[in-house]
Amino acid sequence: MDGVANAGGVRPRAVGIVDDHEMILDGMSNWIGAHAPDLDVVIRSSSWVEMARHPAFPPELVIMDLQLKEPISVEARIRICLSVGARVVVMSALDSPETVERVLAAGAAAFVSKSRPASDLVRTARSVLGVAPRPGDAWDDAPRPIVHGATASSRFTEEEEETLRLYASGHSPVEVAMIRGTNIQAVKNALERIRQQYADEGRVADKKQELMLRAAEDGYLS
Repeated sequence: MDGVANAGGVRPRAVGIVDDHEMILDGMSNWIGAHAPDLDVVIRSSSWVEMARHPAFPPELVIMDLQLKEPISVEARIRICLSVGARVVVMSALDSPETVERVLAAGAAAFVSKSRPASDLVRTARSVLGVAPRPGDAWDDAPRPIVHGATASSRFTEEEEETLRLYASGHSPVEVAMIRGTNIQAVKNALERIRQQYADEGRVADKKQELMLRAAEDGYLS
């Protein structure tokens, strides 16, 4: 699109994608081109060096794979993007809480698991760029984007947020109850409500590891 206003009169936001798997790169680029007229993939690259040397670099947003077949670390790539004013979304099939914390601590605005559908990636990109969703968009009802620091106070009460932080940080329900000065049943009830809320959003959190990942995704462990 090269920055030309789309049919709705809105200038699309420039996005660059770097992933060394050509099939994934093609799939994401084509999906965005077909379903997201307000995003313009101005760079699609299979290597970081190619991305950084592209004449359209830096775009407003860089979507990058966590692991590329190049010696430069993801932390260094994120720092370079931030230094030139580009925001970063990291994607990976490695979606452990430790991985999420690592990329968010490095300065990425968001993390998206490759196990999620393309609509999640688009919604996350639009959220990071501050683009409001439009009614009827294909991704308008997609699960909540995985954005650093995007805690939703309307989702959990203060007590539930504190319970989630403590439990996801490694404390047992008994320890959480002792720290919060409440009883074990209150902690279990809070965890059950938290898990149900995530389930309602389409984000599985039945196991402790899954709940730790949800907490890391939403900034509760930062």
